[in-house]
Amino acid sequence: MYFEFTCEQCKKKLRLREEYIGKKARCPFCQHAQVVQPPAPAGPDDPLSFLQEVSTTARQETAAVARETAPAGAASKRAAPSGAAREESASGTEVNVWQSGLLGLAVFVAIYALLFPFQKTYLGSLLWQRGWVQFAEVWLASWSAVILFFKYRKLAVQRRSMLFDLLPDDISREISVESAARFIQHIRGLPIQAGESFLVNRVLRGLEHFGVVGSSSEAANRLASQSDIDGNAVDSSYTLIKVFIWAIPILGFLGTVIGIGQAVGSFSSAMAAANDLSALKSSFNSVTSGLSTAFDTTLLALALSMFIMFPMSSLQKAEQDLLNWVDEYCNENLLKRLKETRAPSPLDGANGQALQAAIDAAMAGHHAEFRAWAKKLEATGESLAQQIAKAWAQTDEKIRERHAAAMREIVKAGESFQQTAERLKTASEKQAAAMDDLAARTTELQTRLADSLDRSSQSIRQAAESLGAYFAAVQTGLGSLNEVLDKLGEKQVVVHVPASRRRWRLFG
Repeated sequence: MYFEFTCEQCKKKLRLREEYIGKKARCPFCQHAQVVQPPAPAGPDDPLSFLQEVSTTARQETAAVARETAPAGAASKRAAPSGAAREESASGTEVNVWQSGLLGLAVFVAIYALLFPFQKTYLGSLLWQRGWVQFAEVWLASWSAVILFFKYRKLAVQRRSMLFDLLPDDISREISVESAARFIQHIRGLPIQAGESFLVNRVLRGLEHFGVVGSSSEAANRLASQSDIDGNAVDSSYTLIKVFIWAIPILGFLGTVIGIGQAVGSFSSAMAAANDLSALKSSFNSVTSGLSTAFDTTLLALALSMFIMFPMSSLQKAEQDLLNWVDEYCNENLLKRLKETRAPSPLDGANGQALQAAIDAAMAGHHAEFRAWAKKLEATGESLAQQIAKAWAQTDEKIRERHAAAMREIVKAGESFQQTAERLKTASEKQAAAMDDLAARTTELQTRLADSLDRSSQSIRQAAESLGAYFAAVQTGLGSLNEVLDKLGEKQVVVHVPASRRRWRLFG
């Protein structure tokens, strides 16, 4: 239920729901926030209240006559006050695509500018050193965040507009064809545009339609049609964000494919350069870089998708609740107060009952025929509804099967990617172990060669020392021989060799 509430600061009358009692509400006129107090209990009915209604009606009729007799220019000026609400073609929460895209680009540039000095950190390297896919993902996420921020602000304006007293009782307790124009003028004088509020736009459309046709049922149909239009507008306003939520993971998978392709190409070059240790190390660096690009792009894409999905779902639910609130407001405050102007019936005379009986007797046969046709149409409608339901069930089943097949293909592709990555990881681990073994063996051979060279150098040094000692002994012997020869001088030396023993003897 709704009740009237007066702002403490600007003294404007507002219409609130009972759930606001005890909570803070912000006045849409002066933006003053205050705690909503419960309405005062209604006192006994004033027996002279009908005089006030008569005087109010007289004043309204006088004002209507004055408007009719006033010049056209003055009437047009009064019909369009300075704060009039102008109907807009855009939805109440629709966001400009180009404006949000430019602001999203600005946010994207600001994020990368802030992370530029921190490129050596994990987050900086994740955004700066993983290829162009990361840039595209962050830009789409920034664009989506800007759209959600604008939608949140417009939703706040929508909620504040729900506090306006669009149909005050001061104008009239019942809404008739004659008083609908005054209610429309009051609404157009409020400080809000019809395109910014679902409630203002719908109440205006309902009042205008009722003022033209004068039928509450037609007005109810018009409000129901406008409710469907508003619901479709809210759903369509999230189309671009849903496209971004779909595109960001696709970009992540694309980055995964690119990274795995780079890793496979680098691995083939690493196998070709297996004999060169330095080239093999640089090739393995390329393999690990490609794998990091493959996994980091998907990681960032999934994280950004979750970052966008949660606030989008919350905002969408809030807008659906707002539309339900608007429907409830129209049912409680507009449709219940509509009063049709009943035209005089030609059967209200003295012979009305007899004429009515004659018409009923003449139409009795036609009524039976109409009932038969109604049954046939009802049976036809039921058969058509069954056929349509069956066709929709078959179509839905086919769509589900195709969706399941597509999901299975995606899962298989993901499993193949994971298996390839595991095989590459296993091969890289085996290659690294082989390289470690080769390095250990090379170190051992170098140690053995160094030991052999040390032993050879020691042997050569000992042989050189032995030869030096030998040559010194020979030199000493030659010196002794020279001394002996000097002592002998010119003495004759006869060497007698016995025939039996054949040995030389030396005589002085």
